[in-house]
Order: sequence, then structure tokens, then C-alpha cells
Amino acid sequence: MNRLVYSLICLVLLFPGLSTYASTLSERQYRLLEKAQELVAEESYQEALEETQDAADDWDAGLGLVLILQLRGQVYQMLDQPEKTLESYERALSLDVLEGTRRSALAAAVAQLYLIGSQPMKARDILIPALQAPAGDGLNHAPQAYVIVAISYQTQERWRESLPWLVQAEAYATSIPENWLAMRAAAEFQTSDFAAAEVTMKRLVERAPDKRNYWVQLAAAQQFQDKQAEQLVSLEIAHQRGLLSGSSEELLMIQLQAAQDMPARAARNLERRIADQTSADSDIANELRLLSAFQRQARDLAAAAKTMVSGDVASVNEAIQLAMMDGDCPLVKKLAGANVRRLEGVTMISVAQCELNDNDTAGAREWFQRAGEKADSAVIASQWLAYLSDLQKAGLR
Repeated sequence: MNRLVYSLICLVLLFPGLSTYASTLSERQYRLLEKAQELVAEESYQEALEETQDAADDWDAGLGLVLILQLRGQVYQMLDQPEKTLESYERALSLDVLEGTRRSALAAAVAQLYLIGSQPMKARDILIPALQAPAGDGLNHAPQAYVIVAISYQTQERWRESLPWLVQAEAYATSIPENWLAMRAAAEFQTSDFAAAEVTMKRLVERAPDKRNYWVQLAAAQQFQDKQAEQLVSLEIAHQRGLLSGSSEELLMIQLQAAQDMPARAARNLERRIADQTSADSDIANELRLLSAFQRQARDLAAAAKTMVSGDVASVNEAIQLAMMDGDCPLVKKLAGANVRRLEGVTMISVAQCELNDNDTAGAREWFQRAGEKADSAVIASQWLAYLSDLQKAGLR
């Protein structure tokens, strides 16, 4: 924003049209102020200061002097001279000429300067009395002034004290800026009023549905209240909007799906996450174990077995048992054939039983013989081999 535009905004906020004051200013005062305003609009700042210097020094206390001091304060602000800006504004306030909304507007300008100078207590000392005074018939003080008070408290981490000022600002505002809601939500989180924070975050996600942090904070407010179902809905909406890919919040959503008796959905989402390779290798290994657990929870045992082996070959014995439980003998034999040296004896017995189910007696005998060499399965393997021998003698195999 260039200086001309900024100066015009300042004149609108703190210095309404001179016609407003025509009946209370002398002709001389009116003409000087009119000329000074024209110089400011032309960005002739030094000339404006020179033109108004005598008036600032010599005029009697009254509205004319207040307006001169306000204008000079605005010019100093354009020239980045905060100390002189503050001096002019404070002198204008000290004359006790302005009342109602005009006084609170000037007090708000002074308070902002104190905030910029990291003096929040002085900002409140100036602004709060002006806001507590009557605004005028049918008028309200500017809602932005209440926000300035709230900011002064929040800079000192006095979150609870900031909230009433934000609520009052909203009550007087015709439209509520997004950053006011963000300030309110921050205070509600800091004071552990998570129910209120949830309401405010819902307003924020409605206002800006593509801001990832708003959805995450909404879900956090719901989590603090043990509202898992609502938390899951919030995370799923954010996920559908593409805001959570590869994040810890995406993994939290997946875990919540499983916790809410939707393991198949959790498994599908986790498979996509792993396929995208958005995690570190160590994280992927952990996520594969988690995926296998979700698949087992969903009774997709064959898929769980494949996942277990893809993530950790050492899990092949458990994977084969899962495949057996699912009746998937082709998968059992495939896993066993690729990992013979890793198989336990009891696993070899299971593989042999699959071979028998497929009427492959020779294959079964081979696996039983291997199992017979393992201490944990030698006895049962010998019993199976004797049984196969008896069947063969009887002509049944």
C-alpha cells in the first residue's frame, strides 16, 4: 500500500470530512485544515508540517487544535517517526475535547503504537477507558478497538482476559475477519475450553475449507473432548480435500477408522499411503505391521500374510499360519517355497497339510521329513509319515 493510499485511510478513520466540523471551527481554522489535508493528499508531508506548526504551538485548546494534532500525527506516521506520531496523538487526547467514538478511534491509534513498541499495559491504559465511556447516541465503538485490547492481553499470554474483548468485537462487527476467529480459537485452546474451540474452529473451516491447519485444530479440539467419531469425520473431510497426504494426521485418521470398527477402510487408506512412499523406510516398516493388523481385524487373512512377509521376512511363519486359517493353500506353498530356511517345524507341518489337501502325497512327505528334523515338530512329523506309509500300503495313496 503506497503512502498516499495509507494517508487517505488514516484521514478517513481519524479525520472525517471537514464539513462535519464546519459549524464548530472558525473560518481561519477551517481553511488551514483544508489546505493541510490537500498537502497530505499530495504527499507533501514536510510542507504540511510546516503549514501547521504555528497552529500546533499557538492555538487554544479546542477542536481545531485537536484536529491539527491528529493530522500532524498522521503525517509523522507517514514519515515513519513513531515517537512524534505518539506525541501528537497523546497531546490531542489529553485535551479532553473528543468524546464517544471519535475519542476511542484516536485512543485505538495510540494503543496500536504502544503495542508496536511492546508496551501492552500502556495500550490498555489508554484504550480501555475510552471504550468504557459512552459511544454516543445510537453508536458503538469500532469493533477493531476491542480487538486491539485483546491483542494486548494475548501478547502477554493472558488468554482468558482477551476473550471478552473478542466476543464484544464480534458483537459490533458487520463482518468478522478470519484472524479474529483465529485469535479467539487460540485463546479457547489455551484456556482448555475445547468445546468452545470446536465451535470456533468449525466457523474457521467453513470460512477457509482448504486451510489444513484449521481442520487439524478442529480434530484436536474434538480429541480433547474424547469425541472420536467427530474427530474422524473432520480428518476424513480434510483427507478428501487432499490436505493430509503423508502427514501424521493421515495416520491418525487411519488408526481412528480401525478403532471405529472400519478396519477394511483403514487398511485401504494405509495401503495407498504406503504405496505413495511418503514415509521414511523405518516408518514404512512400522506401517506395514500396522496394515497387517488391520487386515487381520478385517478378516482378510491372506492379504495380512502377504503384508507381513513384504515388511519382515522373519514373520513368514506367522504369515503362513494366517494363510492356512484363510484356507489359501497356494499362498501357503508360495511363501514356504521362498523361505524354506526360515520355517519352523510346526509351519512345515502346515505346508505338508496343504500338500495333502491338494492330493500331492510326495510333496507332503517331503515337508513332513523336513519337519522331522526340527525339535519342535519331530514327534508329530514322524506320526504323519507313519500315517502316510500306512495309507500307501493300503493303496489309498
